[in-house]
Amino acid sequence: MHQIKSQESSSVALYVGIMYGLDWRACMSNPHPYITAALLCDKVLAEQNGTLSIIRLADRAGYQQITVPGGLQGIEGARPVFQLSGLIALKSGPVTGEHTIKVVVENPLEKRTEIHSVNLTFMGRDHGQNIILNMIIGIEHDGLHWFDVLFDGDILTRIPLVVAPEPPIPVAPQNP
Repeated sequence: MHQIKSQESSSVALYVGIMYGLDWRACMSNPHPYITAALLCDKVLAEQNGTLSIIRLADRAGYQQITVPGGLQGIEGARPVFQLSGLIALKSGPVTGEHTIKVVVENPLEKRTEIHSVNLTFMGRDHGQNIILNMIIGIEHDGLHWFDVLFDGDILTRIPLVVAPEPPIPVAPQNP
């Protein structure tokens, strides 16, 4: 047997154990569906055969303030508005029966607003449900916004969206 000594004393070893035959449902007191996808994007295309295509993932959204000649800002009190789509794709796994899926947005000040709620029937195993959200969102605060996906009131996952201003676009003066 050969012994190899490491030159680095600060190295870290990671061991991953795989257990076959373990029924993970026994580890879950309250089973939840499995998340295939939970994301924000510009558009979700749903084909007639059930195939989904995701166009331009979005985890950041920038907006620009319009400045007019003379250094004046744009319309006071105007807020940025974004058009986004969202996809929540779930597989039933151990879950059967009717359950409620909600989407709740949390702004940077931790104010929470429910934006979607739907009752879905889960049929177990690999049967799935897709939720496509088409949203127009008015932003009141810059910073990190969370889209929480809830299953019967429990958080399944969180989808982040960072909203931040970009450099202003100067508007050229118009000649009459």
